Amino acid sequence: MIHCTMTIWLASGNKHKQQELAAILGGCKLKLPAEAGIHNFDPEETGTTFAENALIKAGSLYHILNTTNQDKPYAVLADDSGLCVDVMGGRPGIYSARYYGKDSWAGNGAFISKPNADKLSDSERNILLLEEMAAQSTVNALRTCRFVCAMVLFFGHERFYLVQETMEGEIVSAVQEIRGHGGFGYDPVVYIPELNRTVAELPEEEKNLLSHRGKAGKVIAKLLC
Repeated sequence: MIHCTMTIWLASGNKHKQQELAAILGGCKLKLPAEAGIHNFDPEETGTTFAENALIKAGSLYHILNTTNQDKPYAVLADDSGLCVDVMGGRPGIYSARYYGKDSWAGNGAFISKPNADKLSDSERNILLLEEMAAQSTVNALRTCRFVCAMVLFFGHERFYLVQETMEGEIVSAVQEIRGHGGFGYDPVVYIPELNRTVAELPEEEKNLLSHRGKAGKVIAKLLC
């Protein structure tokens, strides 16, 4: 376990992500935007890659902190992560948190924004993903997928570290195979063949060793030593 004592602001309001990253980063204190009076932090993710969106989120929070608060300088941690399914051409990808089923895509493959898509639960998105995949002509080999995480440790617009990592797996073949109560997001539908478990069935400590976010976080943690 790597330990550090730095206070870092997390460019997210997701408490699950805060808890997961706090465990990965050891002694670092991760603070959410709300702790600085920044409520409903949700910058527009206009990037076309995970890395671009991570930088957008980090830069946005850094700017707000430095214009509204007196305690400087700030270190900001941001990540953009999602699920890329091979048979779906890498979808939902950077739109994983906004995905709302097969109607998410225009004829040219572009994402169609839907205002209430962010109100869907994780389980609803998982079922919609399986329904969209069922409409594809697939074989087991094409159910391959990966979680991707781009993570940024941000000290300024010209000074940051960027890491990107993956976790390989397969999408379960049916709703009846959705398993596990750990983690969040798409964890219950991503199966790891060599472990014979879904990501949601992994104990937290094991997941943090193997996951896309865990791998990226360990690199960031080493930079903080």
